[in-house]
Amino acid sequence: MVRWTNRERVMNRLVVNSLIVGVMLAGNANAYQTRGQGTALGLEQWQAGEDDQVSGYVHYAGEWQGAGIGAIAGALLAGPPGLILGAAGGVLAGRSAGLESDLRSARQEVEQLEQQQLSQVQQLTQRLESAKSRYQQQLDAIANGFVHRIHFRTGQNVMEPDDLRELTHLAVALRTIGELRIVIHAHADRRGREGVNQNLSVARAEAVSRQLILHGVDPERIVRQAHGEADARYPAEDREGLGYDRQVVIRFLSGATS
Repeated sequence: MVRWTNRERVMNRLVVNSLIVGVMLAGNANAYQTRGQGTALGLEQWQAGEDDQVSGYVHYAGEWQGAGIGAIAGALLAGPPGLILGAAGGVLAGRSAGLESDLRSARQEVEQLEQQQLSQVQQLTQRLESAKSRYQQQLDAIANGFVHRIHFRTGQNVMEPDDLRELTHLAVALRTIGELRIVIHAHADRRGREGVNQNLSVARAEAVSRQLILHGVDPERIVRQAHGEADARYPAEDREGLGYDRQVVIRFLSGATS
């Protein structure tokens, strides 16, 4: 068992006290200097570490301050040994304060970034909703204001070359607007038997539908309605008016099929 002399006990006690006092005084000095030292963003970066490019070690200003205060206190209490241990304790306290300050700064920066990202997400969401609203208005305008008509010869379901070209162009445009449903209304004039006129209007609707599908329109978007002579407006004696009854009318509905 090691026996200490009274002088050694006193010296050891002073050295230990020097270390403790150095740590405490250095920590208090760092805490005092933290007040009011934030950047324009309110971040406590006054003692942010400087990276040593050679060793990779990060130095803090508080380490030197702590070392100086701790060394003075240690020297006063225990002489040269106290100076060394007090300086060491001050360095530890200064570095600890620097690391804590960096941690607080990092947390504040993360919070600011999260707030900025949340704000950006909200702005993008508002823009998206606004764009969707404008697009829906455009779809509604097309559905409510656009009608395409194709006329047929007596007893025929074959389209004229000009009508075929226009229908092809329409199909190309409809491929880019998938939210519009296509309703094909097929009609016949009042001449002939009712059953024959009904079948003729079915054939006309199918002819127009096939042409749209041939040029890339999804068949699930197309609805065919054959009306026969039910909606005929002109009498059999009005040969010019009968040409308007022999037609297919293409209308649009806003909203894709489910």
